Amino acid sequence: MDVLAIPEDRPKGWYLSLMAPNIKGPQFAWLDPSRLYCNSQALEDCTNDLLSPFNNEVIDLVVGIDAMGFILGACVATTLQKGFLAIRKAGHLCVATQTQSYNDYTDREKTMEVRLDVVKPGMRVLLVDQWIETGGTMKAAIQLLEGMGATVVGVAAIAIENTQGGKWIKEHYKFSHCIPDELQSQIDQKYLESFKTETKNFNTL
Repeated sequence: MDVLAIPEDRPKGWYLSLMAPNIKGPQFAWLDPSRLYCNSQALEDCTNDLLSPFNNEVIDLVVGIDAMGFILGACVATTLQKGFLAIRKAGHLCVATQTQSYNDYTDREKTMEVRLDVVKPGMRVLLVDQWIETGGTMKAAIQLLEGMGATVVGVAAIAIENTQGGKWIKEHYKFSHCIPDELQSQIDQKYLESFKTETKNFNTL
């Protein structure tokens, strides 16, 4: 696979085949989406697909979740010509912060934090993360920002799995993702047909 190649035909989600499967075991996530960021056109198209449902929304600030949400969040903010705010894992910011506890996709209890000197009551924010699996991290980020008085305009991620938490987000907030309808069941089953070629190529190395 030529990761940097740009196909002539680019339907929605064409870049999803650039994502790589987990080959290291259950202690890791089931896939690594970040390889698509290496392809400039894939990154641009992914960003535009995420923004499409929000074209008519007033957005004051883009907020990304530590850590992989920083990449897409910064791209979304740059495209919108808006600022970018990082929600960090607790303990990384040397300024006054607001914290929120949550359970991540591995069900480990964690705490996130955001600086206090940016978010103002009534500010309209778009929340971005790379992937939403259980929804625990995104729900905590929503609670954190809303607790500070912000309005969450919507939630954007490459994929939102149809878990209980993922469904809750879809039911309560405007959302966007990059998964065509015909691939959603594969996402929910944590396996993509495109991985067959990927695994075969890896086994021949």
